[in-house]
Amino acid sequence: MGSDFEMIHHIESEDGSDIRDGSGGESGADYGGDLAQVSGVDLNIGADTCGGGAAEMPNDQPGEDLNDTGSDAVLDNFQESKWSDLSLEEKKQSMAELADFVAADTGNANPPEIAFSDDMADGTYGGYSPETNRIEINVNMLGDSTEAADTIAHEMWHAYQEQASKDPNNPRAGDYQEGFDNYISPEYDFEGYENQMVEAEARDYAQGFKDRIGS
Repeated sequence: MGSDFEMIHHIESEDGSDIRDGSGGESGADYGGDLAQVSGVDLNIGADTCGGGAAEMPNDQPGEDLNDTGSDAVLDNFQESKWSDLSLEEKKQSMAELADFVAADTGNANPPEIAFSDDMADGTYGGYSPETNRIEINVNMLGDSTEAADTIAHEMWHAYQEQASKDPNNPRAGDYQEGFDNYISPEYDFEGYENQMVEAEARDYAQGFKDRIGS
């Protein structure tokens, strides 16, 4: 991946569905996230495979059983009945705490910085930059608690993939690097973009948190 690589995610659907696509530097892959339009693997009950045509996930993959990780506590403020009463600073704190939880769950020894911005483009939830190891969140898009949690979990999973791709001791390092090197951008092939392993994994991982919020 090029040193100027960066993921930026937008919501640009006119039919009411949520779609995140991305744009990045020509020298780097662009593996932007999207919101699952079909239900991903239920990480609350364990998973042996990723949905959407993804490669199999090993049995010790992070997030296999979120019921056993204390996710309910960290997601308490994301329940709709509470989220709407939180101040902006309280929402930011809740998202930072969720990011810490995901870092611990994925074993990310170098978790990304979480930054909040009020001047991101309309329709942008946030983005992750491997170059700076930083996730930037649009504070103007925090009205929906489920999408806020989804953004953090999805982007933190990409941060985990990035770290794992550079770890020679990680059995999936080659899979992740190959996925990034051959990344399919949504503007060229949306179905291929959704089905590629790096996106399906991030989508499935985030779905586990969304399911916990909705339960």
